[in-house]
Amino acid sequence: MKRILLMMILCVAAAFVHAQTVSENDLPEPITKKFKKAYAKVTDAEWTLKEEVYTAEFLVNKAKYSVSYNEKGEVVGKKEAVAIATLPPSIATYIKKNHKGFRMKESYKITDEKKVISYEIHCKNKDNEEVTVAFDKGGKFKEGSE
Repeated sequence: MKRILLMMILCVAAAFVHAQTVSENDLPEPITKKFKKAYAKVTDAEWTLKEEVYTAEFLVNKAKYSVSYNEKGEVVGKKEAVAIATLPPSIATYIKKNHKGFRMKESYKITDEKKVISYEIHCKNKDNEEVTVAFDKGGKFKEGSE
């Protein structure tokens, strides 16, 4: 009985940790205005709310993007797909050395609220195992990112 109760508590807690889906109609007005101004052609953004941060995920020219806002409509982060060929060369060197058999499949440029740029690289091997690795703007591995 204790195990069942514990499992139920864990399931409920996990539900609250995940972001909530939000309708575009329920967004604070400053966010709606800023998003429409910056991404006028985007019509199918999926919005979530987590810890007072509203995040839109959408496609631009078939590339994945996300942008996060606080309740005042200030951008607190961006994530945009970038071509692997545009990454600093040291990233490919690190992947080859530290993740033998893995190939870079997706790469993202991340800009935080302080406009600090970093990269997130998603890699897969032939067995479809995945690893995600983060690097700073210059292509230096970010400790603790794996």
